[in-house]
Amino acid sequence: MTMTNSEEVQTSRLRAVVEQCLRREMASDAAFPSAEEDVVESGALDSMAWVSFVRCVEDATGVRDFGERMMDQPRSLRTMLAVLESSQGREEKTATPVSAPRPATTTGIAGWAHAVGSCVVEAATVEREFHLPAGKIRKGAGIETVARLAREEDEVSFCAAVCDAALARAGWNIGEVDWLIATSETHSRVPSLGASLHARLLAGETCGVLDVGGACVGLLNSLSAAQALLIAGRARRVLVVSEDVHSRVLTPGRVKGEFGGLFGDGASAFLLRAAEGGEAEALFRLGEFHFGCSSVYASALRISLTPTQEVALRFEGEALARAAVEQMERVIEDVELRSGKNRTDASAFVIHQPNPRLVKLLARQAGIPVEKIPVVAKTCGNLGSSTCGVALSMALSELSAKTVDQRGPIFLAAVGPGMLWGGGVLY
Repeated sequence: MTMTNSEEVQTSRLRAVVEQCLRREMASDAAFPSAEEDVVESGALDSMAWVSFVRCVEDATGVRDFGERMMDQPRSLRTMLAVLESSQGREEKTATPVSAPRPATTTGIAGWAHAVGSCVVEAATVEREFHLPAGKIRKGAGIETVARLAREEDEVSFCAAVCDAALARAGWNIGEVDWLIATSETHSRVPSLGASLHARLLAGETCGVLDVGGACVGLLNSLSAAQALLIAGRARRVLVVSEDVHSRVLTPGRVKGEFGGLFGDGASAFLLRAAEGGEAEALFRLGEFHFGCSSVYASALRISLTPTQEVALRFEGEALARAAVEQMERVIEDVELRSGKNRTDASAFVIHQPNPRLVKLLARQAGIPVEKIPVVAKTCGNLGSSTCGVALSMALSELSAKTVDQRGPIFLAAVGPGMLWGGGVLY
């Protein structure tokens, strides 16, 4: 039977999805299997990678029973394609969709702001403070300066000022906010950062507070939580905040080696709301987020406090850097695959920036223009959860001067300690 043009296009699309998902899970040095080979028996994938591959295909195609339908069948490319084609055909004949539920309401960002520490500290000064060889921070990591709060500055006031700026941009007042979601990898006191900001901003008594973890992935976790509240109808307006003040925690004498010298201080704030119809065009709309954890790399970074309040650190910089770059590249591939947005059309890539050298390496490996990555780490240092926050605020400010038609999507990707990872897209 001769295939129609639409069937040929569909088959080609499914083949591309399967190949992309397979390459995503294969080891970089593994040979790509032939159409008839079993991808597990041939060694292209191990059993755990097969599970991840199946999930990738199901998410990308909407065929939620792909794994079940592949059971007791040869795990070859030819069989996979046949299963997907038959599933797609079945989907067209039934009224019940098999794709994952989509948000019933558009959610987006209506206001934003960011700030970094007012003290600009040269890399050479940081190297002397931490007793590092000359050039270790500037040449080795690519960090030229680090941003730190002034000694007399208060952390909560610093973050509250950023919230006020975001509220002013959106034209809101704090009384209109239903939830305040905060994330920080440095604020460890009680009351929490969220509760402290709630009091400082004079938020309403019925405004809920949620403090979210995840360190460098914390902002993406928080945006996703806010989106879920809005979609579920549990909130109309949500304030998402990040703050990281490393200069009060990772100080010379408390932490040894180069680790402490890589970090700076920053904060960001975003106002999210639900919108319907034409009013959604005024927002930077949130697409789907996805998350995971490659815990095999968890031991590369461990931080704890000793009984004398010194920072006990295990930091395998080289292994962590390699794993972080590889994982973020995979996250960008996932975002592209799941969203249907092409990275070549992106206006900006809001990614975690451990240091500028790794940013350049990721850009080269992922094939993305480095100039589309807002510069944060080079002049501010690693800002933890606020790295993505500051970068996203910078990207939104630049795009806000353009019309909707002139804006490309914004890709988000981050990894954190324990090799937590997350990705998403704004458009």
